[in-house]
Amino acid sequence: MYEKWLKAFHMVASQSSFTHAAKALNVGQPTISAHIKTLEDYFKVELFYRRGRTVELTDVGRSLFTITQGLYGHEAEAISYLRGIGRNDGGRLRLGAVGPHDVMALTQAFRNRYPRVELSVSVAPRDAIMAGLTGFDFDVGVVADAVTDSRYFCMLYDRHPVRIMVPHTHRLAKRRSLRLADLEGEGFILRDAGSATRRAFESALVEAGVRIRPIMEINVREAVREAVARGIGLGAIGETEFAPHENIRLLKVTDATIVIEAYVVCLAARRNRSLVDAFIRLAMDTAPFGGSNGHAERPRT
Repeated sequence: MYEKWLKAFHMVASQSSFTHAAKALNVGQPTISAHIKTLEDYFKVELFYRRGRTVELTDVGRSLFTITQGLYGHEAEAISYLRGIGRNDGGRLRLGAVGPHDVMALTQAFRNRYPRVELSVSVAPRDAIMAGLTGFDFDVGVVADAVTDSRYFCMLYDRHPVRIMVPHTHRLAKRRSLRLADLEGEGFILRDAGSATRRAFESALVEAGVRIRPIMEINVREAVREAVARGIGLGAIGETEFAPHENIRLLKVTDATIVIEAYVVCLAARRNRSLVDAFIRLAMDTAPFGGSNGHAERPRT
């Protein structure tokens, strides 16, 4: 008797609507409402806040939904897989990425190959992308760090050099390149601690024994660029992430190889799903520095 109650709950939670849940299960809305009420009454819990025609999960409801995702999320995935197997001429692929460059390159190539597949792209922090893969909110992720957890498939896609942004009024602005020692004592606008660019830059500074002067920390690369353009300080950025600005000079570091990487990742259990497999294979075919084995060539500097 629990199964029909839990399935009704899961559909309402995933659709955020009693009406849409009833259509998905091909039953009347009163039946869905009755199943939810019986489930709540039987266990003496409240699963939804009801506000007119809208519903919102309670804390108990959210916790239960994480469990039913494992029960019924796979069922929806199985139907989607069976409908799309061997065709890849429809359906939807949901992508999560920590930055726009690599995922847009892959998206363009994928659309050229499979024009009828609907793509959605969300730019989010790495932790959100990994959680989204586990929770079936994303099908494939593009992240800046290798994922070693055996629950995931992960391949190196590309590597990009890190450059230094310098305000056009700065003493270094007339240079085309610099050495890390030239940055000793300079004021820097830094990304947040989770930034792969910041970690790569700071690692190079430590290895070279160079100390900079942090001015402020900003969690969005566009805001770092704006701060540099206003002359507040210098900044580090991946070359492909930089949008040219008349007030910024982008300089190469000549005495250190500073790179950020891009990895394509998905749940290992979903690696061979039709659209996921198509995206992974395309990434392997087009990877400038990666491929099926994740090995990389010498990075560009």
